[in-house]
Amino acid sequence: MYPPDSALPEFQTVITSRQNLTDACKVLIEKAKELGCAQAAVIHPNTIITGRWVQLKCKYGCEEYGKKLTCPPHSPSYEEMKEILREYNRALLLHGHMSWQMRYITAEIEKLAFALGFYKAFGLGAGPCKLCENCDTTHSCIRTMEARPSMEACGIDVYQTARNHNFKIETLKDKNEEANIYGLILLE
Repeated sequence: MYPPDSALPEFQTVITSRQNLTDACKVLIEKAKELGCAQAAVIHPNTIITGRWVQLKCKYGCEEYGKKLTCPPHSPSYEEMKEILREYNRALLLHGHMSWQMRYITAEIEKLAFALGFYKAFGLGAGPCKLCENCDTTHSCIRTMEARPSMEACGIDVYQTARNHNFKIETLKDKNEEANIYGLILLE
């Protein structure tokens, strides 16, 4: 399913026991930090908060609304994401400082997770996708191996989700402040 890539290990492991699961999660956390994450933690999806209001912030606050296939109204709705989260019992929350970097990291960690046996792995990045200069929303995405919706595009309350895990996140008072950016890998 995934082509060879720098983040993929030279071995293929099938997760068959709790110990292998723990080891695989440690590999994912280590790789996330190696790629630039400040923090990474395995969390339960029932601690991921969704809200109808989140997509309103996209619609009435982001100039990319409707212009990207990874953004609302093209991304999964709040209701769809709520249902999707019920299909998982483990996720990896990633904390970084740059949205472009978080998009890259989530794509790499999703590939690695799949290679480690998490066949349901799916990544959610941060902010609008910038893989293509112009996104043609009248056709299917041409970068499906890399393009993923952001957490907020799917109605996830990133602030409360991060706070639920004691990760730092605050609204910025100035553009020059260091941002706290989050990504998520749904694992199993």
